Amino acid sequence: MSYHLIRKQADVDLPDDFFVQLLRDGRPVILLLDGLDEVANEAERAEVRASVEELVSGQERMRVVVTCRTIAYRSGGTALGVKFREIAVQPLDFEQHVVPMVRQAYACIHPQDADLRNERVEELLGGIQRLEEERRARLGDDAHVLVDSPLMVRLLLIVHVNNRTLPDGRAELFDKAISALLQVDYGREQADIRELASDWKVFRDMAQHLAFHMHQQGRDQGREIGERALQKVLCEESEFKPHIEHFLSHARHRGSVLEERQGAYRFIHLALQEFLVARYLREVTGGEGREAILAVLGDRLADPWWREPILLLAGYWASNAARPARDLLGALARAGDEPNAQFSAAELADSAALEWRECGEATRADCARRIVELLGDETTLLGATPLVRARAGEVLAALGDPRFDPQRFWLPADEMLGFLRIAADSEFRIGTRKADAKRVGKVTGSEVDNYEINDAPTPTPEFLIARYPVTVAQFRAFVEATQYEIGDADALRDADSRPVRYVGWHEAIAYGNWLNQMLARSPLFEGRDATMLVRERHWRVALPSELEWEKAARGGVRDALFSWGNDADPARANYDDSEIGDTSGVGCFPANDLGLYDMIGNVFESTRSVWGTDWEKPDFGYPYPFDDRKREALDAANDIKRVVRGGSWNFNRSSARCAFRGCLVPGSRSYFIGFRVVLRSSPDA
Repeated sequence: MSYHLIRKQADVDLPDDFFVQLLRDGRPVILLLDGLDEVANEAERAEVRASVEELVSGQERMRVVVTCRTIAYRSGGTALGVKFREIAVQPLDFEQHVVPMVRQAYACIHPQDADLRNERVEELLGGIQRLEEERRARLGDDAHVLVDSPLMVRLLLIVHVNNRTLPDGRAELFDKAISALLQVDYGREQADIRELASDWKVFRDMAQHLAFHMHQQGRDQGREIGERALQKVLCEESEFKPHIEHFLSHARHRGSVLEERQGAYRFIHLALQEFLVARYLREVTGGEGREAILAVLGDRLADPWWREPILLLAGYWASNAARPARDLLGALARAGDEPNAQFSAAELADSAALEWRECGEATRADCARRIVELLGDETTLLGATPLVRARAGEVLAALGDPRFDPQRFWLPADEMLGFLRIAADSEFRIGTRKADAKRVGKVTGSEVDNYEINDAPTPTPEFLIARYPVTVAQFRAFVEATQYEIGDADALRDADSRPVRYVGWHEAIAYGNWLNQMLARSPLFEGRDATMLVRERHWRVALPSELEWEKAARGGVRDALFSWGNDADPARANYDDSEIGDTSGVGCFPANDLGLYDMIGNVFESTRSVWGTDWEKPDFGYPYPFDDRKREALDAANDIKRVVRGGSWNFNRSSARCAFRGCLVPGSRSYFIGFRVVLRSSPDA
């Protein structure tokens, strides 16, 4: 052990028998053997393993802690014996570990100035939290934490100290972090430090070349590379050849963006690999022009493995040249040769515009318009997967959705304020025909309930109905204008363009009454066609009856199961088979023949109609006389259930039918219940 620790591994001036004398003297010793994986090769690691086991053999009271990357000591020749208990080092916790590490670091940097020390600590910790929040927003709540090791804390600390702040953009931050990693500040010999520091720029070029090659291998093979393959990749560029051995030595001594694990190399964090890919695209591929970059990305636009490099490419370009970066976003937004790629490219451009705070309103507006164009093309819409569309809808809401007018309480920006006319129909029939019940069961796998069966015609009067369900932004406008106390704050937490949910029946009624007052009195709505119906013909905003709702939902398709026909299709409505797993921005699925969106799926929609007290035996069945005011009584008791229609993102295809009926008591608030409104001539609306 003394031989390995003193003569071969450690740079310490100790006598050869130092450890032996400690043990002979009976001195209490905790022996910490750190970084055994840094031993150069498998043969020497086997020697070290034998020395460690020989040391502890027969010494029951001896306590030895061995630290290493476990992969280096997992093989038969290097695995430590059974008397060693393996303890996995967990990622750092922000409050428990990162916060005290940062505080301790700045206590050493500014020992005499408490105010400055505390200010710098709060700046860095706030920057780290912002980075993690933005990462979760991009990649989901289960995204791997960025700052999870002492090395990552150290990197951010160096960048913060050197730059007085953390850069706002991730790309600039990673660029500075990589420079800090490669410009080493420690080593075994002073000559080593000078030599490594002088080579850092060529090392960066080698690292980005290697990162791009590895990333091209895809998610499964692109995270790690063997030494021979690594050397072959770097030999592709003649200027790298003289530096390869030095580059690998640098990696083995932990002064690099790379780390070696039993002959295999990987970047110390995937985020750094992704940034270096972006840097390669800009500095190498970009030398041939923007079109060359888009050509490389062409068939990768919809691949999640390439998402972060593309976003970082835009950020890195923006930190160096703003105008070309804006041109890149414009070209990226219109890239792609098939629907999934087109939606993905537009969403990436929009996400990059959001992340780049100084890109300008014109660039953001252009990116937003592109998504609206794609949503308005039914062929492209149906050609893209629901999840890709939903992601595009989410970023559209964050940019500012041009389909809605912020000056008019986020109602649709058209003369009718989003209301569409539904003509009177003397031959309409609500519900499911008895002869169709078996067919429904075969398509959906669920039997039709008796209270849904109806063969009698159900005349419907003329009315207008909103093109979209009421959105979060629209409902927030009502809450802010009236200081209305909502029952669940979650109603306002989704993206602005998603349908509002967690809203009770009485709250939906209150929204309709308020909007009716605005149309009747507010100068914001002067001259609008929808306004004239309220002011001159005394029509009123209200919840639809279930008769009105089903008439609108069916579009022009009579007696069909769904608003588009008789076959279930998760590309046409957000129900469980669409696999989005949540609500989606309105309009991410095609409109029905009447131009109405999200009538089926996304959220169940509340109606005026009374169900009754018994789930299995509704008080009001079919036929449905449109002038029966009892079944639409607004003053019914709170234990009287109201009808809900349309299915939801988390319900199956059976509930996503035009004729499906459900019910809830008025006080219910749920993550799958929303509403839309109508304009109707009924005197008690």
